[in-house]
Amino acid sequence: MGSADLVEEIKEICVDLSGHAVDAAHYLINNPDEAAFHSMREIARRANVPPVSLVRLAQRMGLPGYGELRQRFIDTMRDRQQRDRLSTTRNEQTAQVLIHKMGEGARLHDIIESFFAAELNIVRRARAHLSEEKVTEAVGLLAKAPKIFVCGRRTTFTPAYTLAYALRKARPNVILLDNPGGAPESLLDDLLPGDAFVAVTFAPFNRVVHRLAQKAAQSGGRIISITDSFAAPVSELEGLHFVAQTSGQAFPESTLGAIAIANLLAALAIGRLGAPAQARIRENEQFLHRSGEYILSGKVTKRRLPLAIAASRKPAAKTKRKTR
Repeated sequence: MGSADLVEEIKEICVDLSGHAVDAAHYLINNPDEAAFHSMREIARRANVPPVSLVRLAQRMGLPGYGELRQRFIDTMRDRQQRDRLSTTRNEQTAQVLIHKMGEGARLHDIIESFFAAELNIVRRARAHLSEEKVTEAVGLLAKAPKIFVCGRRTTFTPAYTLAYALRKARPNVILLDNPGGAPESLLDDLLPGDAFVAVTFAPFNRVVHRLAQKAAQSGGRIISITDSFAAPVSELEGLHFVAQTSGQAFPESTLGAIAIANLLAALAIGRLGAPAQARIRENEQFLHRSGEYILSGKVTKRRLPLAIAASRKPAAKTKRKTR
């Protein structure tokens, strides 16, 4: 049984709980990894509940006591760490599975159906991991932070770019750390306390993204992360952490769950920003339309090129040779 299943099991009994037991359950739902690393008394202190509330929660789940519930969290943590260790050969293993499947002569229809079923399951699991409390806090931060820095490399660049692109349309001071010159850390010199840093990183976790997140945290930045594991090193930094697993049938890995979370955060942030975001989006879209960026359906008409582009394409004027 995975961590998502354990969290869902706790959610299901929440309707039958009352008092401090509800608070204890909500804390474990929102912070599942802490149960594996800390004692019952420490968890109770962090959740601001008496330790006996954790015991009662475990008993409502059919367990003898909290020790058995904690062991279940430890077991799921070990499973995630094992998956992380195997992630260094994941690309090769995924390719091997795909080649073997095609070599067996499987029907294309069956492959397509299986592929989409796996992708949809990734989105469902991303939803199962979501904490509405953390979503609300992250959306408020993305709407109000003076500056937002977003970083993702290799596979995770896609969801990072998706989030940064959407937020840029709705609000100013959104910086995607994609410096092609190889010095993305230089942009963080402008990060001030209260700014937000969004890190997108999958196992095996990118060292550059992690170091930039550390630098942002040391400068007083608020950390938001989207990862594929509760055991991601970035989760050790104080912040808001979202998990979207990536193991499906895509190569090298599925980004669909992370993109869904990025789209969700952007959409809710735009809703929170309100009329100023709408006005900014309208102005941006009008500029793109006037520039000839879009081709509308129907007859394609020849549009005038923007002045800067037209000037660059204008042939150089010929000069007459003077005759003696």
